[in-house]
Amino acid sequence: MFRALLPAALFLLWVGSGHAAAQSLVEGGAHTAGQEKMPPCENTMAGDNCARVLACIGGDGLWFDGQARGWGKGIILGAMSDGTPCTGSWRYREGVNIATASLSCEDGTKGKVIYYSQDNVTGTGIGRGLDSRLRGLRVWSGHNVLEFLTPKDGPGALLPCTGEPIPIS
Repeated sequence: MFRALLPAALFLLWVGSGHAAAQSLVEGGAHTAGQEKMPPCENTMAGDNCARVLACIGGDGLWFDGQARGWGKGIILGAMSDGTPCTGSWRYREGVNIATASLSCEDGTKGKVIYYSQDNVTGTGIGRGLDSRLRGLRVWSGHNVLEFLTPKDGPGALLPCTGEPIPIS
């Protein structure tokens, strides 16, 4: 299970990958416009697997929304909430049960993430890292990542990037 979530988590680890992405509201939650332009993301548990990746970049409310594709290793696509597209790669390290990811964004920012944990209920991969501007990266990835980020009795998923969580759908 952890292996299936790692691709998405790795994708998140670097906060940028994607397409022009102005923040907008969908079903009551923020998302990047680039997410609408990406191909469908399906959890196939095979070579064409795809998982959603969400990440907080630093503490000023910047976040990433994207996809991790592949099985055991693969690519990451997405965009930061300011619209900066990013791409990268991820890889699961069998035997040590961690995944790593690296991303490069069009604004020159680069990032690296290590996925170190997996939620037993939702299967969401959880990671941390740093970008080239020394901002902390908090990343969540998986097929049920929105469920993981939804507080009990909450109206919907919240990305905990700042003091005021960001609604995301």
